[in-house]
Amino acid sequence: MKSLKGRQTKSMLMNKLGRKRASREENVIPMINIIFLLLLYFMVVGNLSPDYNVNPPFASQEKESSSLIPTISVTKEGQLRFENIPVSWEELGTRLRDVSDLDKIKIYADAESDALTISEIMKTAANVGIVQFVLVTQRKISESLE
Repeated sequence: MKSLKGRQTKSMLMNKLGRKRASREENVIPMINIIFLLLLYFMVVGNLSPDYNVNPPFASQEKESSSLIPTISVTKEGQLRFENIPVSWEELGTRLRDVSDLDKIKIYADAESDALTISEIMKTAANVGIVQFVLVTQRKISESLE
């Protein structure tokens, strides 16, 4: 009787261990699938960076001679000034034609001015042959210096 009971216990124990091993192996397969999907995802995303094949110019901190370059300023409301004299869009085109022998203009734009206004100034200048622009900016003072 003892030997029969011992055999049953032993066979039950083997069945339980066998089932645990099988269930552990089955749970590993979905994890492997997820790892391969993540690997594939990062391989694809890593290669999506655009290749512009462009060598942009370096920014210059040299000050241009302000007396030689005509200046256009734009307020945040979009009002134009050419050499500190208020002008309309039509007058701006006329004034730029007068200085079209120069190769560049300087643009002072308020930080809150519209980018489309600055784009229109560049387009107007390009129409008369001026294609180089000096965009005047301010250097940001770090908070630690204040």
